[in-house]
Amino acid sequence: MARTKHFATRTRSGNRTDANASSSQAAGPTTTPTTRGTEGGVNTQQTNPTTSPATGGRRPRRARQTMPRGSQKKPYRYKLGTVALREIRHFQKQTNLLIPAASFIRQVRSITHALAPPQINRWTAEALVALQEAAEDYLVGLFSDSMLCAIHARRVTLTRKDFELARRLGGKGRPW
Repeated sequence: MARTKHFATRTRSGNRTDANASSSQAAGPTTTPTTRGTEGGVNTQQTNPTTSPATGGRRPRRARQTMPRGSQKKPYRYKLGTVALREIRHFQKQTNLLIPAASFIRQVRSITHALAPPQINRWTAEALVALQEAAEDYLVGLFSDSMLCAIHARRVTLTRKDFELARRLGGKGRPW
């Protein structure tokens, strides 16, 4: 005999005998009396209905919404890594800058205000563009070196220690 999901010996509430069904219908809705003691020692009896009389002793089933199969199409899912490789190729072909110019200029001005003397507070547009290109080139190189460190450690995920190792080996930035 093949395995089934439900056991054959278990009966459902709809397959009850007529004697059990008639006695439960005569009794009305089933209630579970519970006795709770209070602090004064007086016992009070409360009833909690478990089923409604309209369903005949059974719990109501949740109605399923019927939708036509053709009305809602399942979106296509690419294999893992396909979209990432496509984005890598897309960004490698681009020549424009990746960091938004407004936020980069805002950061440059805040760093200038904090570190430079008060007389230096203006930047030319060409200097800001050159600074942004150099910063992005540095970051792209740091990410590629860090990725090589992660691959060497047989990992796919970049961690902080990969960046630290890449900076130490490349002689970039502050050594630690």
